[in-house]
Amino acid sequence: MGSGKQRTDIMEQLENYWQASHHTDTHTRTPDVLSAVDRVSIIAYRKKKKESQRRFWARFGVTQSRGSRFESGAEIPAPVSILLGLYFTKTISDGDLGRAERILHDSGTRELVSLAQ
Repeated sequence: MGSGKQRTDIMEQLENYWQASHHTDTHTRTPDVLSAVDRVSIIAYRKKKKESQRRFWARFGVTQSRGSRFESGAEIPAPVSILLGLYFTKTISDGDLGRAERILHDSGTRELVSLAQ
């Protein structure tokens, strides 16, 4: 199997994994298997897009070093996992993530959030 075909297969596996019907049935598979599939698929996706770890993981609010640990098998926290799922199913885009980050770092937004607490 050629490397292009392998990448396509991995991308399809990743997108299929994040489909809601498949994702809700995770209790029938071991966490180690899920982590290995995610890790391999994420790395393949990042490399296919020719992105550095820093650039890829930054869109999810993750540092390069933490992203490297995720790619090496560390558990991905639920909020990051949710963002990955939304991103890979094209529910959210780079633009959506960028807008959310700008809103979070906007001083007016910070004031509103602190007033609400």
